[in-house]
Amino acid sequence: MYVQSQKVNVSMVNLKWGTVISTLLPGALALFAIAAFFPPLKARIYNLEGIGATFGVVLVMVAVLLGGVLEAFTRVVWERYWLLPHCQPPDALSKLSAGNADLYERGVESSYKYVTFYANFAWAVLLMIASRLYAGDKPCSAIVWLLVVVAMVLLRASHVQWTYFVNYLKKVFAERSNQNAGQ
Repeated sequence: MYVQSQKVNVSMVNLKWGTVISTLLPGALALFAIAAFFPPLKARIYNLEGIGATFGVVLVMVAVLLGGVLEAFTRVVWERYWLLPHCQPPDALSKLSAGNADLYERGVESSYKYVTFYANFAWAVLLMIASRLYAGDKPCSAIVWLLVVVAMVLLRASHVQWTYFVNYLKKVFAERSNQNAGQ
């Protein structure tokens, strides 16, 4: 009797909590917001009992994709035109080594991912404002102004979290003076 054996190698993507909250949650809110512009999608999303497993998986995938678009906007616009000009980080990447790489990763996961989460969520809230205005809310309605305040608070939180991240990088990857380098 001949027994055939097959070995299957499955490589899993390293998914971290910071990545989930910085893309999936804002993406889900963005999906909810843009549904107002697409009546068939809105009808399906507002009927939670009617969402099956297959459509639920599709909605999660779309939310992740939308979160990725929000993250791209954060990196291309928010970081470049607001965060970097107001608080320049040190060159930590050139100082990475096997001994301190996990410190860098810890800083990214515990601080930088919240920078992107807050900003991504702010953009999703702005989409929600557009959705509410499209649905007929008046620009001076309480819900619209509440959402404006929420978006501003989230952008401020992103900025503050960025300064924490930059401070962390400066302390962990500090420039060594010539005197300290010889020791």
